[in-house]
Amino acid sequence: MITYRVATELGPVRVVTDGIYRPGPPVIWLHGWTLSPWGWVALMPSAMRTRRRWYALSLPGHLPDEDGPRTLLLTPERLAEALAQAIQDLTGEAPVQVVGHSLGGFWGLCLAACDPTRLERLVLMSSFAWGRLSGALARVQRLADHGVGRALFRLGYRWLTARPERWRQLLVRLSGRPETWLETSGQVFFDSVYPEAKRYRPDILLQLAATVAHMDLTEQLGSVQCPVLMIAGEKDPVVSAAHAREMADRLPKARLEVLPGVGHFPMVEAPDAVCALLERFLSVEKSLSV
Repeated sequence: MITYRVATELGPVRVVTDGIYRPGPPVIWLHGWTLSPWGWVALMPSAMRTRRRWYALSLPGHLPDEDGPRTLLLTPERLAEALAQAIQDLTGEAPVQVVGHSLGGFWGLCLAACDPTRLERLVLMSSFAWGRLSGALARVQRLADHGVGRALFRLGYRWLTARPERWRQLLVRLSGRPETWLETSGQVFFDSVYPEAKRYRPDILLQLAATVAHMDLTEQLGSVQCPVLMIAGEKDPVVSAAHAREMADRLPKARLEVLPGVGHFPMVEAPDAVCALLERFLSVEKSLSV
C-alpha cells in the first residue's frame, strides 16, 4: 500500500491507495469519527479492491500525533471545498464515486449538496444530514461548550484508548450485534483502526464533533443530483433508521437499505450484505436504478 498526503484549505488529508490505475470512476472511501482510512482498506469488497481505482482518505483532524484544522471555522461549504481539492489532486476533473461511513458520509454529502456535478454516485452508511447526533455521542458534542467538559473528554478519550479492550467495548456498545467483534470482520477492522485512534488528539476530535453539531443539510438534500445508496442499521444508537428514512424521502434519487439487527457499523456487522450492495450499486458494467 502507498500512503501520502494531499493539501486542502483545512490542512493535509492522508491518502491510502494501492497506486494501480484501473478503468471506471475512481472510488473515494471516507471513514467515520475517530476511525481510520485503514478500516476501509481492511473491509473493502474484493471486487472493488482489485478492479477499481480507489483512495481511502482521512477525515479533517485525523492525523496521528498532530494538530488538525481550525474546526471552529468549518462550514458545509468549506468541508465540500476541502474534499473537492483532495479529489481534484487525486483524480482530476472526472466524476467520482464516494462511500462514506457516519461522519465520512456527511463529508461526502456536503460535496454532493454544494457541488452536485462532482459525484457520480454516493453511498451513505450510517450517516446523517443533521450533525446533532443521538445517545452518548450527543452528550460528547455538548462537552465542547465549556472548559470542564473539554477536560473530561480529553481524560476520557485517553482512558478509553489506553487499552484495546476498553476501545473495543465502546465499539460493542454502538453495535447491534456485539458478537461481531469476536468474528473475523470485527477483529480485522479493530486491528486496523485502534492503533491510530489512540494517537489522535482528543481536543481536535471534540472540536470537530462539536462543530458538525451545528450543521444541517436537510434543506439541501433536494439539490443532490447523483444516485444515492443509503445503508442504515435497524439498531443504530447514533443515527436512527427513522432519520435515514427522512433523508431518503428528501433525496431525489435515493435507495434505502435498512439492515435488521445491525447497529452503527454495517460494514463490520453485516459484511457480506454490505459488500453485495456496494458491488451492485457501484458497478461499472451496468447502470442501476435506485
